[in-house]
Formats: sequence, C-alpha cells, structure tokens
Amino acid sequence: MINVFRPHYDKPEPPPTIESLTRDVHLKPIHSHNDYWRQRPLLDALSHGCVSVEGDIWHFDHDYTVTDTTTSTTAQFRKSEVYVGHNRIFLHPENTLEHLYFDPIYKFMESANKKFSDPVSKDVPFSVFYNAPEIPLYFWLDFKTEGRDLYVQVQKRLERFIKHSYLGYYDNEAGQHKPGPLVITLTGNVPWELLEAEKTKRYVYGDCPLHKMLDASDEDMAKYARQCVFASASLEQLLGKEERSRAERSGLNKSQGETLKKYFERAHSVGIKTRIWGGVDWPIHVRDNHWQVLWELGCDLINADDLAAAANVF
Repeated sequence: MINVFRPHYDKPEPPPTIESLTRDVHLKPIHSHNDYWRQRPLLDALSHGCVSVEGDIWHFDHDYTVTDTTTSTTAQFRKSEVYVGHNRIFLHPENTLEHLYFDPIYKFMESANKKFSDPVSKDVPFSVFYNAPEIPLYFWLDFKTEGRDLYVQVQKRLERFIKHSYLGYYDNEAGQHKPGPLVITLTGNVPWELLEAEKTKRYVYGDCPLHKMLDASDEDMAKYARQCVFASASLEQLLGKEERSRAERSGLNKSQGETLKKYFERAHSVGIKTRIWGGVDWPIHVRDNHWQVLWELGCDLINADDLAAAANVF
C-alpha cells in the first residue's frame, strides 16, 4: 500500500455575523476611538460591546498616486472614493468608507431584518446587536477634508440605508428626532450650513460643542437640540489647561468632577448625550479612574483606544 501524505487544511473561518460577534455580549457605553486602527475595524468594537464607533474620512477632488521608494510600489487613489485613515500619508487605497464600514454595517442590518412572509411586528428596524436589537449603533464620521464636499459624498453613500429605514433622522417638519438602528454623527470639518439647509428629513447629525453649552442662550440650546444627538469636547476645553495637566497625574478630584457634571447636565437638559475626548491614556490606573468617574458623573460615551481594557472596566 502506498501512503499518500495529504496535508491537513483547517477550514476557513466563516464570515462574521451579528450573532457570532454580539450574542451574549453586554453592551457598554464605549466609543471606539480611531476604530480603523484596530486589527478588525468595526468587528472588534462590536465584539467588545461598544455602542459607538468613529472613523476619520477623506475625499480628494482628483485622482493621484503615491510611490513608496523603499518597496517600489505605487498606490492609486481615486476621486470616486472616500478613504478612512488618521493621516493622509498613511492612507491605503483599500481602506474606503464603504469597504471598512458601510458595506459590513449594511450587510449586518440586512441579516437582522430578514423579510418574513408572516411579517414580524416592530416599530423600528433591528440594529446590529443580537441581544439588544432596539439599541442603535452610533457611527461617527470625522471630516478631515473640506466639509461641503465630504457631506455630498457621504449623502450618496447613505441612499441604501435610507431606502430601508436603517437611519435615525431629524424630521424638520415635525420637529422631532426619529429613531433608527444606525445614527450618524459628523464631527471635524462639519458643514453646519448644509445641515441647517435640510428642510424635510436630515439623516445625519452634527457634533455639538459641549464646551460652549454653559454660556449658550436658550435659543442656541434649542438649535443644538435640533442639530445634534451628541455634544463633545476635549477634557482640556472643559477643565482648562492647568486642571487638565493636574488630572494627568491623579484621579479627577471633586472640584473637577463638579465642573464636568455641569456640562453633562446642561446637555442632558435638552436631550443631548455627551462624550469627552483628549483624555488620559497613561498611567493606566489614572485612565481607569477617569473612565469610571466620567461615567458616574453622567458622561454618556467613554472614549477608548484600548477596547479590552475599557470593556473590563464596564
């Protein structure tokens, strides 16, 4: 008998599903900051129970190429694409907004909202969370290039979501926020005039300035309540440079906490949720203290780069 060696090949892993990613995963008030840096953008955030994800996006009005002289390779960037990345120097042609985020999110939404011959009664389409389909995914787009141009590009890419009622939106005629399984917030170079120009339904929200809210008039707060679901600011913008520096070496003290709480309560008074960025990442014990205290004070989303660590805290 001739023995023929047949190497063993592991079966390829099946593609991720909302069940494989989020079943029995407790949802947590975590914002996946710079999510595209992760080993598995979007997927890692969902598997850790994050309810919020952020990507930096870029669009250019012409095609261009980038040559890496160390490898003699050339990358081509197209004006027809929106790219995701932290810095233009390190953008990759394959990392487009659709490939990293919109395509998988849409696929997950479709799988969560199958068509039954005997219709399933629900007020709003289901989200990407297997155990809690009523909880929306908050997706933030940080505009890195010119805002008006990016706004148009994003709107084009939202059409399939709008068609299937997958987006939360603001109904200008009714003066009401309408829920949806995906809620999109624009930050960075936000073209506020285009948001205000939407006369019927607006399918994106702006990131309102939390640091300006204590001094805002009632009229401004009413405007923020129309424009935004979230308001954010850096820790330094809320505490000042000196207090922010003190906070780097110790936990947030009582006075700092009282200051932050005023901002959170002001935003909450008009139904706006809150997020703080530019917080402390090291030392670890200080970072963890900040996360816990911010949550206890009423901050709605905890900005995190280390998802595993944040998931352990919450």
